[in-house]
This record gives sequence, C-alpha cells and structure tokens, in this order.
Amino acid sequence: MDAYLTPDARRSLEALARLGGARGYLVGHRRGPRFVVETIVPAAAGRAFSGSDLRTLDRIFDGAALGFFAVGPGRSSAKKQVLRPFGCGKIFLEARLDAVQGLALEAFSVEFEGRFALASVPIAPS
Repeated sequence: MDAYLTPDARRSLEALARLGGARGYLVGHRRGPRFVVETIVPAAAGRAFSGSDLRTLDRIFDGAALGFFAVGPGRSSAKKQVLRPFGCGKIFLEARLDAVQGLALEAFSVEFEGRFALASVPIAPS
C-alpha cells in the first residue's frame, strides 16, 4: 500500500502550509493498494473530523472520499480524531514545511486490530 498525490493536490497542501495550515479531507480514488489523492477539501476552521462530513463528501464526490489531512499546527490532535470507526480504511496525510525539503509529507492508514491505530504508508514520487 502507498499514497500518490497528484501535482495539484501537492501544490494545494504546500499553499496551505505556507498560509499557516489547515485540516480537511482528501478526495481521489484507489487503484489496487494505492491511494491516489486528487483533491484537497479544507474543513471549516475549528471543526473536528466527523463521519457525517466524510459521508457528505462521499455523496458529493461519488464515493471518492479517501481520508484526511492536517497541515501546520494541530497535526497531532487531528491524528487522534480519525482513530474512530469512520476513519477505518482511510488515509491520513500530515504535511509541514521543512527548511531543507520544503514540503514534508507523511502518510498513514487508519487500521483496526482490537484498537484503532495509524500505520505508516510510503508516499510514491510524483
């Protein structure tokens, strides 16, 4: 399993990181074991991740809601919010600005084996 971000999705994350951060939802598709992230949908400021919002995006994007993202401050609290049934089988993408790399990304899949946990997922080069 890995994650691939389209150039537009990557640029959107970088823009959000440079503008102070945000959190929200990832939209795209699965191709075999790969999560292909095509679109970034920011959530309203201060709004927690929810199964209701995820289902709404799934309806709007014809079942293409892939998961969640967090950029900038508050990334660790955002991670905890997805460790629930609505997050299972989805991807969580964390982004930050790094002085050397520029945009630094980490991806995790939300899994359940007796308890919810995040498993590291490699990010495919774009």
